[in-house]
Amino acid sequence: MKTADRVFKNAKVYSVTLGGEEIHAQSVAVSDGKIVYVGTDEGAAEYIDENTQVTDCGGNTILPGFGDAHMHFGWSAKKYAVADVSGIADPENDTPDDVVKKIQTILKDFADSHPDNKVIQGIGWDRFWFMGSLQGISRPFTRHDLDAVVPNRPVIMTSYCGHVMVINTKAIEAAGLSADTPEPEDGIIRREEDGYPDGYIQEPVIMGPICESIPNYAFSKEQYKDSMMKCQEVLFEQGTTLGADMLNDKTTYECIKEMAEDGSLKARINGVLTIYDETWEEVYAEANAKWGQYDVPDKFKVDTIKYFVDGNPAMLEPYTEEFCIESEVPVGYKSELLWDYDNLMKSMETVRKDGHNIHVHAMGDYGAQATIDCILNAQKYNDGRDMRDALAHCSFVTPEDRKRMGDNGIIGSIQPYWMSGCLDAFPGDIMPWGKERCVYSYMCGSFMDAGVRCAFGSDFPVTPIKPFQGMQIAMTRRETPIDPLYEISQGMKCYNEFDRINLKQAIQAFTINTAYQWHLDDVTGSIEVGKSAELVLIDHDLEATPATELYSIKVLETVMRGETVFKA
Repeated sequence: MKTADRVFKNAKVYSVTLGGEEIHAQSVAVSDGKIVYVGTDEGAAEYIDENTQVTDCGGNTILPGFGDAHMHFGWSAKKYAVADVSGIADPENDTPDDVVKKIQTILKDFADSHPDNKVIQGIGWDRFWFMGSLQGISRPFTRHDLDAVVPNRPVIMTSYCGHVMVINTKAIEAAGLSADTPEPEDGIIRREEDGYPDGYIQEPVIMGPICESIPNYAFSKEQYKDSMMKCQEVLFEQGTTLGADMLNDKTTYECIKEMAEDGSLKARINGVLTIYDETWEEVYAEANAKWGQYDVPDKFKVDTIKYFVDGNPAMLEPYTEEFCIESEVPVGYKSELLWDYDNLMKSMETVRKDGHNIHVHAMGDYGAQATIDCILNAQKYNDGRDMRDALAHCSFVTPEDRKRMGDNGIIGSIQPYWMSGCLDAFPGDIMPWGKERCVYSYMCGSFMDAGVRCAFGSDFPVTPIKPFQGMQIAMTRRETPIDPLYEISQGMKCYNEFDRINLKQAIQAFTINTAYQWHLDDVTGSIEVGKSAELVLIDHDLEATPATELYSIKVLETVMRGETVFKA
């Protein structure tokens, strides 16, 4: 007799395969962590005996476990072990000065409650708060704002996007920075009139070394593990079973490996090796000699090389004159690549010959164009191997380059949370590029129309892990009622309505396509016999739920390898 450990019945099973076929069923049977049956309640009855755990789903939907194609699992400590100022700005009422006061209050409270922390860290502020997004007012955020509340310990406040930080005077001194510090080749150290750093530092390529030069900057392993466990709880609460770490760090990867080995890590996590222009040959050679050192079967794997090709989006056409004047950069500024083009080409050739996937952060249309050039060149060295290259964020990509991506199998690793199209709601955000270009920013449907396989993610902790909210935004191109800009945007025109996608496309992008990006589409990502039982039971009939109400869906249960890892 066929028996199962678990049977889910009276459900609306919904899944999408890699080829785009929709799967509908009533029941799913699970044995030894694998799906053994997908079909009717009558058929599932054959798998039930006295030892089978049976869940009546009450007509609610069961989905595959979601994937997060681009997030920063290892950055959890920067979210959960620091002063978090995410989302504190009230865009309708606050000025930049108001926001600074809020940051100062949170920072002081955190510092006072953590007297043993030799370095105070924070995360979550937005550079656009200080560039005109709030009431059209610009004002710099500097070391003096931090000195006013924490003058005696180094302070590092990282922006929500991870591309900018502001540090206080103690941190500047601890890092050995001064008016005599030379200008970095890549990145920005903003200066005061006498040349002394004002605390604002931009781009990870220089932020990392500066932080690491500050004594006692690093988190302990205990802090990392505790924070990553909190992140895993959030993943499971949101029905996400497959995640990623897109900014490697030796200590965090040691921790993830240890957690995978001791069983505390239950989610699947995929990692990368991040390399930078000036140091890539040495760093890559050392890492490649030890490739696989962090891998734990069925739990954690590092199989991809990560590139930051631009920071400020590198554009084919100049930024607006208004932005250039406001930012004190020459009119005609387009931003630049963080890599020398020839070096980027050579590097991608090298890593491809060694059989590694390529994942690239590229925001601007020139950054995307250069990336696609180099990936297509690297693909000449695939040698029959199934390589899965991805362009992350895809903020601005020309129609011609979207077609090149689709024609050549380059994945669009996209964040749907950034797709709301009411540009008038936050005019400061569009100032650098102008409304005409922003109408065609953060495309999704247009990528899919060009044949691009899109894999959705959150970029956590940049934006929250909330798949249903992400689906709603991708399907409506509007803010959801839980977004800060929702009330402001009511009645405003949706500029990107032509780029909306449907539910099937959204589910595919959050499930099987994300599994595909990480070479796991034969293991997870859809509800098919033989695959790992990674399932999400929600409190709605998904297909009967209007797109404008997806944000309200709650996860009732998340199942990982047949085991319940979250239950509401």
